[in-house]
Amino acid sequence: MPKQVSSEKQTRLSSASGARLHYEGGHWMLSAGGQFVSEREAPGIVPALENGIAIIAYLNRKAPRAAGLAEISSTIGISKSHCHSLLKTLTHFDWLSFDEETKTYRLQSGIISDASSLLNSPIINVIRPLLAELVQRLELPCVLSEPMSDDSFVVVDRINAHHIMEVSFPMGHRFSRNAAAQMRAYLAWQNPERIDRWMQDWNPVPYTESTVMDAASLKAEIGATRRRGYARSVGEFTEGLMALALPIFDRSGQVAYLFNISSLVNTLLPREQDAAREMQRTAAQIHRALAARVPLDFPS
Repeated sequence: MPKQVSSEKQTRLSSASGARLHYEGGHWMLSAGGQFVSEREAPGIVPALENGIAIIAYLNRKAPRAAGLAEISSTIGISKSHCHSLLKTLTHFDWLSFDEETKTYRLQSGIISDASSLLNSPIINVIRPLLAELVQRLELPCVLSEPMSDDSFVVVDRINAHHIMEVSFPMGHRFSRNAAAQMRAYLAWQNPERIDRWMQDWNPVPYTESTVMDAASLKAEIGATRRRGYARSVGEFTEGLMALALPIFDRSGQVAYLFNISSLVNTLLPREQDAAREMQRTAAQIHRALAARVPLDFPS
């Protein structure tokens, strides 16, 4: 049995990261708390398209709650007439649904149909069964995420286990670039110039008392990740949570995805070495199946 968490933290353990660890129905749940929102500015090339994308992103963050015209237009910062035209267009193509009674909009499954190739990516179809085997061996939940151009990480799959903690991040949940385990796994095998560019835009956020807040310590941990052969985060991104992570490389040697396992600190910490070895074994299987090009010093 894992060590008991103090009573004042038993109901809810949360952080500014958007990850929320709470006790519910006899087991722990790791879920999305406050959604991370990308700060990327619209380029101003096709304003109507940019506003349509902003509407989709906003309703996705609102889910499962719907939103009306006034709320959407004021949030996006566009006129009601322009917003109404966009909403009608998106509804016509079944990307949104409109409730006549409440006069509200929400995402519709047509958007999934038109983007279904993402859900059936040949690479993910190779990765998914091997991660499922890892979860079965370790009996620990696993999350697969994809690095974005703004250095955030988007959840593309999750696999749960018969475990004291369940992961319930929705597909498409976006972790910030400061998500400790994913960030270190992503950066550790990059060249020094790429790491330096990432550090130039780094704004540390004190998610917990254990969060690394100075550049020297972070760069040291990135280096330690590479020497160790896996990334680790112990209560740094979400209080009470430990995570281990590894990158997945593609045929060009770029990081295509990252996978991480997580659990309560007192559950995963004693199993860290065994769990890391199993993750490295799985990463090697995935890379062989993908004919990926991996760094020479990456664990195999």
